[in-house]
Amino acid sequence: MKRLFATVGLLCACGGGVISAQAAGFANNDFSASGVGVANAMVAGVADVTAASYNPAAIAWLDGGVHVEGDFASRGRNSSAKLPSGAIQSNSGSAKNGTMLHAAWMSHDSDIGVSLAFTQPFESENIWGGERTSIKSDRLSVDVVYALSSTLAVAHGIDVYRTSINMTQGAATFSGKDKVSFGVNVGVNWKPVPLWRVGAMLRSGTKAKVTSGSQMVDLKLPEQITLGVSHDMANAFRLEADIAYERWSRIKSLDVIGGTIKHAVDLKDTLALKTGVTWYWLPDTTFRFGYAYEQGANRASAFQRAIADQSGHRLSLGAGGDMFGVHLDAAYAYTFHAKQSVTAPIVAGYRDREQALMISASKAF
Repeated sequence: MKRLFATVGLLCACGGGVISAQAAGFANNDFSASGVGVANAMVAGVADVTAASYNPAAIAWLDGGVHVEGDFASRGRNSSAKLPSGAIQSNSGSAKNGTMLHAAWMSHDSDIGVSLAFTQPFESENIWGGERTSIKSDRLSVDVVYALSSTLAVAHGIDVYRTSINMTQGAATFSGKDKVSFGVNVGVNWKPVPLWRVGAMLRSGTKAKVTSGSQMVDLKLPEQITLGVSHDMANAFRLEADIAYERWSRIKSLDVIGGTIKHAVDLKDTLALKTGVTWYWLPDTTFRFGYAYEQGANRASAFQRAIADQSGHRLSLGAGGDMFGVHLDAAYAYTFHAKQSVTAPIVAGYRDREQALMISASKAF
């Protein structure tokens, strides 16, 4: 247990500065410390209540009863652009902290369960000079889970989104929220042979109508599809590899309808490759390691600074164990984005670095 305290302390020390997590476009797929520790390669082998976010079908393999978890994320980012003149423009947008909640109930005497997750899956703020674009979308997901057999489970449910957008451009401003918007999700978790799992998760995205008086932004959040496979080795290691697709080409603009703020976009769909290793060192102590490559949605020939994302490599590590009657996890991730030379609309070389620190506490009843 002393080793666990030392590891958690080291993780907190590493992440004590400015910290963040942003995937392609303005997605944020960090839902728990256990997920961050394995670079969010969780769709097949997820083994805790955060399956409510990563793949609710895996809730079927939890022990019967009630499971709850609270998650806190501290985030930060260092983004800038170097102009042909040599001048450096800083992106002074701040990364926001986040709080997540996961809960699930699985019947003791039947094959039916329910899961719930509250997260912030889309979030970013970019400030270049006097122009600011801040986007945030909270999501409440509720799923029904079925264990169709001892090897196959499925889940389906509804995603409820609440989206807000704040923008300034010159003298024009926009600050609005939508009422709510809806999407659906479907998850599958399958054990084809002993020690192997296959997972799939589909989220439909949503169409948010963010209004402020007579003005509106029509924002289509992307569909997301994740496929993965995990393998247990010698009862000590779990290996997983995932591929995730996000359809950012749904977003055609961030224009304010009825206003003067204009942000034309030409985003491309993205893929992310995620790999993770979970080491069950002791019965109550787990270590995690992860690597992911995440494509950026912006094109070099049409780089939209209101979104300002780039392709990048992510490294992560984490640890977890039982303490004080609850299960605690901590994880740290660092994302290095390759420099991107942009040809339009503003010629520049863009640099981006991100970090993420997450802490989770869970308990089963």
